[in-house]
Amino acid sequence: MSPPPDCFTSAPDWEAYATENGHPLPSNPPAPYSTDPIPPLDFDMLDARSQQALSDHEWSTGHPPSSISYIAHDLTVIVRDGAAISVRILHPSLSRLDEKGEGKGLPVLFVTHGGGWMQGTHLSEEAWLYWHLCEEFDIVVVSVEYRLAPEHQFPVWIEDSWDVLEVVLASNTKVFLAGSSSGAGTSAVLSQMCRDRNIPIAGVILNVPVVCDYRHFPSPSHTPVPISSYMQAISTFSSSAMVTVWNTTHPSPNTGSSPKASPLLGDLQGLPRHLVCVAGQDALRDEGIAYAEKLREAGVEVDLQVFGGVPHHFGTIEELDATRRFRGVLKNTVERWLRG
Repeated sequence: MSPPPDCFTSAPDWEAYATENGHPLPSNPPAPYSTDPIPPLDFDMLDARSQQALSDHEWSTGHPPSSISYIAHDLTVIVRDGAAISVRILHPSLSRLDEKGEGKGLPVLFVTHGGGWMQGTHLSEEAWLYWHLCEEFDIVVVSVEYRLAPEHQFPVWIEDSWDVLEVVLASNTKVFLAGSSSGAGTSAVLSQMCRDRNIPIAGVILNVPVVCDYRHFPSPSHTPVPISSYMQAISTFSSSAMVTVWNTTHPSPNTGSSPKASPLLGDLQGLPRHLVCVAGQDALRDEGIAYAEKLREAGVEVDLQVFGGVPHHFGTIEELDATRRFRGVLKNTVERWLRG
């Protein structure tokens, strides 16, 4: 899979931001191709989750839903094995709706958060993806905090998300699926499950998606090959982090070849329209492009947006031009989809 020209070289504003804030930049030119295994990232899970909690608290303190005339409710849904799964509902206030004369049959954005299926929360995805959509549109956000690895095993995060989605689908409203990173991978799986059950979905937003176990990424001849974006990003943490994600969530490589783990390996015929956004310096870039191309080959309406010269998490960095363009793409896409 060849990325678009010049999508890897650091964008000037990202390079300046990274240098000022101590973020790693990839080697330029990229490291030469190697068949040596990419080492996993050695990190402390409890510390990572603690840092996530601090980041979430900082975000929520500065972004109360009331500031955009939205209301948040936290509830639990009991799933198939009796576990109670946390679900956050975010919806416009009555005053916001009354001002516009709206309020009936609001569309639902069903969100599965990122974090490598090992961390992440409602708030982490709010900051990354859907806060700015709530600013622009009157929608109901349903965000699922599925159970995480390594305490829980695949496919529990798929099952938790599906069981909550079934509750939402019972309302017969227009539903969109959305997620970032591993959450985008979960959304991709859910879209295939809905297709298999003849359940209509109005659209799918996949932001920097994880859609294939690196050990099973297909070549044109459908044999596993190394992914070039993994090699390009090897001097940053993202390649090693993804190796750790897959080694932790799928310690047996065999389970990583399941379409419920690697939706790129599934049947993409008959899926709803998609927006797929990828970052030029992301280890996940090539699998996101491959998913979009396979969707197109299957006759699915798909808009692939490649944001060159920025890393996996660029959409959380307010200072970047790519972030502003990304949010513009989200706004324009959702606006178009809401029209029909």
